[in-house]
Amino acid sequence: MNILHDLQWVLPLRSATGTQLAMAFSWLGYATFLMFFMSIGYWVWNKERFFRLLVVVASNALLNAYAKDLFQDPRPPLEIRLDDLVGASYGLPSGHAQMAVALWMWLAWEVRRTWVWWLCSAIALGVMFSRMYLGVHDLEDVLAGALLGGASLLVFAWAQRQPSPLQRSLPLQLAAIGGVTVLALFTWPGGQPPDYVPMLATWLAVATACLHWDRGHTQFAAPSGPTRTITAALLGAVLFWGEQKLLKTLGLQLQWEPSLWAATKGVVSGAFVALCVPWVLRSVRLSSGRKTPPHP
Repeated sequence: MNILHDLQWVLPLRSATGTQLAMAFSWLGYATFLMFFMSIGYWVWNKERFFRLLVVVASNALLNAYAKDLFQDPRPPLEIRLDDLVGASYGLPSGHAQMAVALWMWLAWEVRRTWVWWLCSAIALGVMFSRMYLGVHDLEDVLAGALLGGASLLVFAWAQRQPSPLQRSLPLQLAAIGGVTVLALFTWPGGQPPDYVPMLATWLAVATACLHWDRGHTQFAAPSGPTRTITAALLGAVLFWGEQKLLKTLGLQLQWEPSLWAATKGVVSGAFVALCVPWVLRSVRLSSGRKTPPHP
């Protein structure tokens, strides 16, 4: 048996309870959860930390999608798959494994507490194993994704320690986002990237601009105290759900070209998360922030 590609060893481990647990872990790697988690963290925990997390996740999503279309490595056979959300996408490298390492290990590195390291490591391992359990990735896919995610964290950790005008200049940051996106689109293997690539690019660009504006004007701060934090998280979750439902409805009504609509959703969501919801939380006095622009 080729352990890197053969998943026959997984089949005897399956059970009804195990499948439900694997589905739950797998959900932690899909875009719905990633967007929701990063948004809630931005509103109620630490906006700067979760903005950096957005940069890490968006960069890894682009890298993973590019690598999948470059290698075009098929997934395991259909007859052993238990997750039907993967569609016709390729397997190598595993996006869930890459995102699990990138997101949870970066968060642990940011917080730097022992219990957070253990918790984030357990979640990342659970997500990675779930993809093999569900029969949608083999061990090679998972290892490749984990290695790419880990390598990206080393690069980001190194870059964060380097003095660079890119860390402070909004024009340079927007130029970098635009340059990387254009380069990826023009060199994309097969010529057609997934729709979420332009969405992530515009989301990141708009969120970057909104964060710069917030730093100099409203200075939004996360709620203090458990009651306000929980209330703000619940309100933010409801608003986020409503915004996503509205965008889905508009998408069905407008029938725009997919890439254009994806980019538009990114613009709307970036402004919604980084500007609109913080304004709502300040307006209902769940969070603090400067109410008027600073004097020159």
